[in-house]
Amino acid sequence: MKSALSLLLFLGAAASLGTLIPQGQPPLFYRAHYGEAGGSFILLLSLDHVYRSWWFLTLVSLLGLSLLLCSLRRWKKLTGWKGRGSVLLHLSLLLILAGAVLSAYLGRTAYVELGVGDKVDLAPYGFPGFTLFVRDFRIEYYPTLEPRQYISLLRLETGWGSTKEEEVKVNHPLKFEGLKIYQKSYGWLVKGQVSADTGVSPFELAHGEELLLDEAQKLRLRFFFLPDSGGAPAMPPSSPLPPNPRLACLLLRDTAILAAENIGQGESRALGDYTVTFAGYRHYTGLEIKKDPGVGVTYGGFALLLLGLVMRYLVPDKRKLAGGES
Repeated sequence: MKSALSLLLFLGAAASLGTLIPQGQPPLFYRAHYGEAGGSFILLLSLDHVYRSWWFLTLVSLLGLSLLLCSLRRWKKLTGWKGRGSVLLHLSLLLILAGAVLSAYLGRTAYVELGVGDKVDLAPYGFPGFTLFVRDFRIEYYPTLEPRQYISLLRLETGWGSTKEEEVKVNHPLKFEGLKIYQKSYGWLVKGQVSADTGVSPFELAHGEELLLDEAQKLRLRFFFLPDSGGAPAMPPSSPLPPNPRLACLLLRDTAILAAENIGQGESRALGDYTVTFAGYRHYTGLEIKKDPGVGVTYGGFALLLLGLVMRYLVPDKRKLAGGES
């Protein structure tokens, strides 16, 4: 039991490192924020992904082994409800640990941004056999035009013939075949083309994104969608609804603004040696996709934990009752 408590303390300390140190960032992030030596130390010990590191999973495995041996020893001396409850408590911790390991090894999370009508194969995101199609997207507003709810109509198809179509709202995910799809964000996509002497380049970009024009000269275009605006390029939209949609364009060289234009839908404007045409716009929806095969095992462990607590501490001991009666 002492070894199990020691391992729990080590795991608690390791988990705190996973909370204090940002997880899953690129190597340059750690070297930039913690210095060359600190960043290299973090990467060497896999502190950038603590919960999937070999040493963390080794600690979890050792704790599980310790609990299993303790449960076997107690099983031989099993008497009464309290004894059974004690064994169930140990077994519940084993299940919780097993669920955590399954989640660490087999769990997947991905984020995608799709426009209405888009379809994406989820295999490159770690979910082979699934295809996601965005049928529709809408936003419900308060009278003040603040977003109240944003809703995606999704169709999830599998390679083995099953499908599910359902609306996804914030805190109301689509659940199907072990996957959960959450509504996380939304925005606008703007569509058009950039013409120059070298040719025509079509684009479809999100609000605030950039199109690289000339890498050597560091020339690029930055686009801002204004759903309801009739003013200057930097003017904020009057409302989130698009009765007067316009595209604000900035021609940039490094950090300097060379030109700016406010373009109506169907119009073209010149920015330096380039001509930008604003063809249209549409919403995109940001979706988080999760698969966690360990969550059911973990819930089972917690259920067993509650049962063990009831048996261990709330069920009367028959021997004590018999002694009291005599």
